[in-house]
Amino acid sequence: MLAVIVCAGLVGIAFGYSLPLLAIIMERQSIGALLIGLSAASESAAILLFGPFVPRILGVLGLRGTMFLATLISPLALCALAFSDPLYTWFPLRFVLGGAIFLVLIASDIWVTQGAKPARRGRMVAIYGTAITSGMAIGSILVPIVGTEGNFPIYVGAAILATAGLPLLLAYGPAPAMERTGRLRAFALILAMPVLFVAVLAFGVIHSGAISLLPILGLHLGMTVQISSLLVTAFVIGSIVLQFPIGWLADYIDRMRMLLACTLVGGVAAIILPFSIGTNWLMWVSLFMIGGTVVSLYTISLTILGDLYRGGELATAVSLIAMTLAVGETFGPLIGGGAIEAWDPYGLNLMIIGAYCMVLVLVLALNIRRRRDT
Repeated sequence: MLAVIVCAGLVGIAFGYSLPLLAIIMERQSIGALLIGLSAASESAAILLFGPFVPRILGVLGLRGTMFLATLISPLALCALAFSDPLYTWFPLRFVLGGAIFLVLIASDIWVTQGAKPARRGRMVAIYGTAITSGMAIGSILVPIVGTEGNFPIYVGAAILATAGLPLLLAYGPAPAMERTGRLRAFALILAMPVLFVAVLAFGVIHSGAISLLPILGLHLGMTVQISSLLVTAFVIGSIVLQFPIGWLADYIDRMRMLLACTLVGGVAAIILPFSIGTNWLMWVSLFMIGGTVVSLYTISLTILGDLYRGGELATAVSLIAMTLAVGETFGPLIGGGAIEAWDPYGLNLMIIGAYCMVLVLVLALNIRRRRDT
């Protein structure tokens, strides 16, 4: 289990490093915020195409084999960006890069969720989520340290991805089996738990939009490149610090209630954010709270799925969740980039508020319907 978490953490470093790095490189070449968002969205779009085939891939290669293959493809795709045109060629290359990264994360999601004991699942998934988000924080900190000039920063990201598969060589024992224990229909799953899928969709929109475009927000507000990159760090540090406490609570409190509480707190922080720009502390606290609560929308949803499914059924459920996440990750930078151009620079914040409200409105509507039925 530890080796899988370390592998996912290294992928998190590369992911958190490459997104702001590539956004800054494109901004320096006078590429607009909308195209920067589209380029970032191409990474998550890959899972929409390959998502339906992920359970079959996992069934053939197994969790370990799938993760090994993906950690071989991803550094090659990232390294190729150094030799190509950011405006056009980066789109297909980032599509391949995103597909490989998502394969690693889907496989590790299943490994950790199925491998954890039910009484400790919330905490184990939280530790796993903390490893990924810690990696993202480290990655964003590396951007101003390594720099953004020339091809060397891209090679650094490729080197990090190339090491991600090494911990799997030390993984003790077999990976969880992926045999089918029943037939799980995607549409029936969505109808059974719509809140989970809307929560994951909101997470994808907010997370990808913030990671990709917070540096652009900072630059448009007149901040330096270094400070703009640290906006992402504040967002990610929130998810690092708050994940385990939230996961611990989710092992003792109804997990759906925890999901709603995280949505409410994150929504309030998002409303405060535009009024705190330029303050010494409130802006950082708002980003911290948004980062901490939004990641919990995914980890708590994953924990709930682990309570309900095993084996091949869990692979199908997690793959569907990943596709939902990919929709959010795809449209987050697109909507955020367009919103910044329409309402510069506060459009990104409006998108974040809207995503949280989407979850709250669904929960409210379902509660009203449930009361009418009873």
